[in-house]
Amino acid sequence: MSASQFFPIPPELFALACDTVSKRVSRLPFLRSGVTVTGELVGVTLECLNAEPKKALALTTPRDSATGLEPGLDHCLEGRLTLVGKTVVPVIFDVLCAAGIAEPAQITDHHTIRSRNGMRLLHAWTWHIGASTAPAVRFGETGGDGSVALSWLSMCPVCRTGILERVTGKQLFGIPHTDFYIECSHCGAKFIPVGPAFRLVSIATIKDPLWKKHLDKTYPAETWAALARGPGTGPATTAPAAKKMPVAALPSSSVTFSLLKDGSLAVPVEGRTLYFRPVTLRFAGGVKEDTFARGQKILGEVLEDPVFSHLKPAVLAKYSRYLDMKTGLFLGQLKERHDPFYREFLNRYGDERYGSFRAEVSGEIGKKGVLIVAVNRGLYDIVNCRDSFRSMINDTFGRIGPDDCLLSGDPIRCKVNAVLCTHKKEAGLYIHAAEADEVRVQLTTVLRESVPS
Repeated sequence: MSASQFFPIPPELFALACDTVSKRVSRLPFLRSGVTVTGELVGVTLECLNAEPKKALALTTPRDSATGLEPGLDHCLEGRLTLVGKTVVPVIFDVLCAAGIAEPAQITDHHTIRSRNGMRLLHAWTWHIGASTAPAVRFGETGGDGSVALSWLSMCPVCRTGILERVTGKQLFGIPHTDFYIECSHCGAKFIPVGPAFRLVSIATIKDPLWKKHLDKTYPAETWAALARGPGTGPATTAPAAKKMPVAALPSSSVTFSLLKDGSLAVPVEGRTLYFRPVTLRFAGGVKEDTFARGQKILGEVLEDPVFSHLKPAVLAKYSRYLDMKTGLFLGQLKERHDPFYREFLNRYGDERYGSFRAEVSGEIGKKGVLIVAVNRGLYDIVNCRDSFRSMINDTFGRIGPDDCLLSGDPIRCKVNAVLCTHKKEAGLYIHAAEADEVRVQLTTVLRESVPS
């Protein structure tokens, strides 16, 4: 059997893979089951899988392998790295599958005609020789904390999932002629060059309406890269935040809603129609910014939480004199100084504008069931209410505290409150009573599958 030809992974793809593992699994490098997972291990594993015609390899090579038997990923990694393949493979298999980079597969050995457990690289993470337009990444040159510097093309700032690709030879309708434009491989967002900067001119498929505030805005590449790492991390020289975030286009969904005269939504689910009743919300006061800045916990105590362990070295190195300060005051001062490090302590929706509301009493508000968050009748989020609707709306979504904004808090809670309080006319809550646990779980699963990722 001919030796595999390893095409070096493009630098942008390598950086995105490392960042994806850090966000979805654990911050690189990290220890799991006695194996140190590094950017080098991630990159070499992707190269081994990509070198195969079907982008897949069996996980292990049988001990009694005969001559010519197709080797597994363990053999491939041992040939390129100084490690024990059979120990490392189960760990990197779990990590890449959890990160959404690879998936389990059954590999048929052409010599023994037997099926073996394997791993396949998902199509979005594959590449070819023509894709390596820049020098290969030298795996030993990551930052001291294991991070990898991202170019702005490495991650789409709109969906934070796709890669931005340069498109030439095509023109966008209604947009002045440009030599090229930039398009996201996942959500279809499009950017056009404006001098040394780039303008977001289209958001094709994105379910988060809070992101519409950047449409038609022109920022330099560094700002787009900062926005990709999280809302609010762009330099202070960018356009100021609007007083009210404009709502985005309808979130696309495979579920079609029908609005009835009484305000209910008729939702077809598995051959039948379910009716979701509208919930009337009573808002109190206006929306407020920088809720996280009211946190009372001491910074040094917060850093002892394992959720923040990856931030501790940076804080000790640069902000050690603030360890006895309240976390809210510390983060508030960082934001005032336009230091984007404050965003590292917050969840994805931790720097939005929140308000307070309660649900008015109705016939079903005290029941259990499934709650829909809708924006312009587009499906925005689905919640399985194991307790009453009243408790979920009033006690969970109805108010946001400083601790909810942190990484250790609840991003969904922040997300729902922000969209309801900043888009009172376009967003709303709808409920369908279902007391049985299995019914709620099934209905929630079906509806969530209709929401684009």
